[in-house]
Amino acid sequence: MDNRGRELPEVGSERNEYWQAPPAPRPHPTTPPQRFDFGHAYDPGRIQPAAKSAPRAKRGVPVRTLAGLAFVTLCAAGAYAAQRTGALDRDHLATTLGFGIEQVSLTGHRFTSDADLFDALDLKSARSLASFESDAIRTRFERLPWVQSVEISRVWPGQLAIRVTERKPFAVWEQGDSAELVDITGRQLGPVKRDAVLDLPRVAGEGANVAAAALMTTLDRHPAIKSRLVRAERLSARRWTLELAGGGRIHLPSDGETSALARLAAEQQIADLVAKPGQIIDLRSPSKIAIRAASAAPAGGG
Repeated sequence: MDNRGRELPEVGSERNEYWQAPPAPRPHPTTPPQRFDFGHAYDPGRIQPAAKSAPRAKRGVPVRTLAGLAFVTLCAAGAYAAQRTGALDRDHLATTLGFGIEQVSLTGHRFTSDADLFDALDLKSARSLASFESDAIRTRFERLPWVQSVEISRVWPGQLAIRVTERKPFAVWEQGDSAELVDITGRQLGPVKRDAVLDLPRVAGEGANVAAAALMTTLDRHPAIKSRLVRAERLSARRWTLELAGGGRIHLPSDGETSALARLAAEQQIADLVAKPGQIIDLRSPSKIAIRAASAAPAGGG
C-alpha cells in the first residue's frame, strides 16, 4: 500500500505457507543408519493456510517432564554414539527421538517470494531442531531486501513457525532510466516501473535515497510546497532542487534547508509564487531570495 491506500506492485498477497516433511524411514538395527533426505523445501504450487498444531490430548505425565527425559535420552544416546563411532550425528539422533523438522509455516510476507525465504531457511543443512541455528537463519532472512525482521518459534517436537515483518516503501528513487522503491532508511527494496503511478515522493540523484526522509520531514512543515512537489533532485550529493507542478522550482542551500524554507514562508507575497506556474525561487543565498521566470533561468548547477 502507498500513502493513499493504492496497491503497489507485489509478488502476491500476504501468504501463509507451510512445508510438511514426508515420514522419515526408520533404519533396521542391522543396517547402517540412513540419512533423511528432505528434498527441496519449496513447492511453488502449494498456497495453503499456515499450519496449526493439533490440540494436545491430556496426558498423565507433564509435557515438560517428557521433554526433559527426551533431552537426557538424546544426550546419553549421543555420548554412546560418539564413544562407538568417534562422531555424533545430532540430526539423526534428534530425528530418531522425534525432534526432526517435520513442518514449517511462513506468514507475514507479501513482497518477498516464497522461494527466497525457503532458500534462506536452508532446511537441507538443518534437518532437526538439534542443529537449527535461529540466529544464523534470522541473519540470512534479514539480508533479503524487503525483510525488516523475523520471529522464529519452535513448536515442539518438530515444527517451526516463522513470522516475517516486511519493510514499507517510502519513496521512489530514480536513477537514469531506472527507478527503485526505497524504505525510510534508504534501503533499496526492488525495481519499479519509472512511469508507475504511486503516491510516494520521487527523488533523484546520488545519495537521494538516504537523504529523502530528512527532506520530507522538513517539507511536512510546508504543506503548500509538499503538495505541489513532483520530484526532489539531489545535486552533487549535498543540496536539493524541488521540482513543482507547473514547472516551478525551488533551489535549496546545501546547509540550512529548514531556515531557508522558513524565510520563504515568512514572505507571504513570495510564498504565494509557489502556486504560480513556471517560477524559479532560489534560496541558496543566506541574505536574499532570488526569483525569476523559468524561461529566464540559467542552467542549474551544484
